[in-house]
Amino acid sequence: MKILRLLSDDEFEVEGELNVGDVIKTAESLAIVLSLYHEDSEISKYFGMEAGKIKEFMPDLAGGERIAKCFVLHCKNLPKPGEEVELADDKELRCIHLIDGEFSVPYLIALMKKCRDRLWVVRDYLNRLMRAIPEEKEVIEIIKAEVEYRMLKSMEM
Repeated sequence: MKILRLLSDDEFEVEGELNVGDVIKTAESLAIVLSLYHEDSEISKYFGMEAGKIKEFMPDLAGGERIAKCFVLHCKNLPKPGEEVELADDKELRCIHLIDGEFSVPYLIALMKKCRDRLWVVRDYLNRLMRAIPEEKEVIEIIKAEVEYRMLKSMEM
């Protein structure tokens, strides 16, 4: 998996097989996958034809790409297009959240703004944080309760 393009200081796109909510790492940053979309192949754009017609003759070229839009959680240096990406493990999550023994989630408000219509992504991420940092489970549960409250509040009855 590789970074396809940078969208802003805190967002980039990755080409590859990822799922919404996956936490990924680059050389010097961690990010979470917020959404996925499928981009048509360059050859179908060039010829202006349907992918199905091209796929009959050139199946390997007509497939297109699965693109993941990612939000940066922690960054020492901005990632660069073409940089390799892999899934992050719980050890990396612990490192960015436990600074000098203090629990911190500095990106939470920005993440919630980005996921305004998809707060379940934040809730699922907090569940993963609870597994990664069990000693901070009570604090994370309080934050998760606020996220779930906002999810219910935004629902129309």
